[in-house]
Amino acid sequence: MSRTESENEVLIFAKRPERGRCKTRLARGMGEENALIVYEALLQHTVKIARETPYRKVLMVDPPEATAEAAQWAPGMDAYLPQASGDLGARMSHAVDAGFARGAKKIVLLGCDCPQISKDSVVSCFSALNRNEVVLGPTDDGGYYLLGLKERRESLFENIPWSTGEVFEKTLNILKIQSLSYISLETFSDVDTLEDFNRVRHLEPLKNLGIR
Repeated sequence: MSRTESENEVLIFAKRPERGRCKTRLARGMGEENALIVYEALLQHTVKIARETPYRKVLMVDPPEATAEAAQWAPGMDAYLPQASGDLGARMSHAVDAGFARGAKKIVLLGCDCPQISKDSVVSCFSALNRNEVVLGPTDDGGYYLLGLKERRESLFENIPWSTGEVFEKTLNILKIQSLSYISLETFSDVDTLEDFNRVRHLEPLKNLGIR
């Protein structure tokens, strides 16, 4: 790993795999056990592609008390840190601030919802940050699966209606109002509902789970 690459951080936001606590909207369509199976597959996929990159990998763990055990279900990260309290925006903002305080030059945030994300997605994001202040990976439900930054941008985490179809649009509005340069990567699918799962169940992370 070069010094430049080690100064870039990938922050993965992950929940402890636990029945009834993961993928609750998906569970309403396929049951808690199947939803947990899907979540574990997506988590392992995200961790795997992060491990393939040359950057510093940090797992941001929810709930915080699961941090000490997180290496058991998400091995190979460089660090395991608890998520802060508050809504998703507050937790992401805190994680970004802490990453830059550690000396990171660029940061990419990932969730564990997207089967299409790849090593190339992450590498492309860091590369695009050479020419843009912000990089977004939009999802077809109006959110985003990836956010890349090279400095703190608290406004991107404030007054956003998280878990709605307005997240990406509201974020773009902030970028435009503040005249920040940005680029959007390819649009992918998040898996939050049974309809989402059925649309992408043929993809590699999900196709052999035995869910009917």
